[in-house]
Amino acid sequence: MAVTADDILRALAETCDRSMIWASELALSSGARRCDFWTLAPCQSKGYAATAYEIKVSRADFRRDTPAKQREARLFSDRFYYATPPGLLKPDEVPDWAGLIEVDPEAEQFKRRRIIVQAPLRDKDAPSWELIVSLLRCSGTIERDSDMIREQRNAYRRMLTVAADRLKADGKSPWDFGIHLS
Repeated sequence: MAVTADDILRALAETCDRSMIWASELALSSGARRCDFWTLAPCQSKGYAATAYEIKVSRADFRRDTPAKQREARLFSDRFYYATPPGLLKPDEVPDWAGLIEVDPEAEQFKRRRIIVQAPLRDKDAPSWELIVSLLRCSGTIERDSDMIREQRNAYRRMLTVAADRLKADGKSPWDFGIHLS
């Protein structure tokens, strides 16, 4: 079965560092150009690093791509990657301004993405108002660090519930152990 762009997008989102803010189908300016997947490190210590990903699932689609089409994605990113199924592109086919990540949606989560060509680091431009508005409008899917915090809170609640159930099964009161479920 052929890997689709949706498969790669889902794998990129699932393997994205949970501390990152990410967006899919992000309109970069007037909406004429979109970035398939874009990540932003939400902290000054990481330099607010931004990475753009262009998903390609066929050689014909890659051959139609041009530096001009990816100009805006590169302007607002420190690094730019093509994300493809394994073996679609050879490293020497990747432009010097881009990197290559192979994504295998069927692999174990920590092996789903592999950097084949490291993208060069560049200084990104300051965000345009169009980019800021696009982020605020949530064009596509945007995951924020608050989503990560909510997931962690829910995981802790589940762990407390399991602990409380085990204590009750042993005839003990969760309250006696400081477990208060509301």
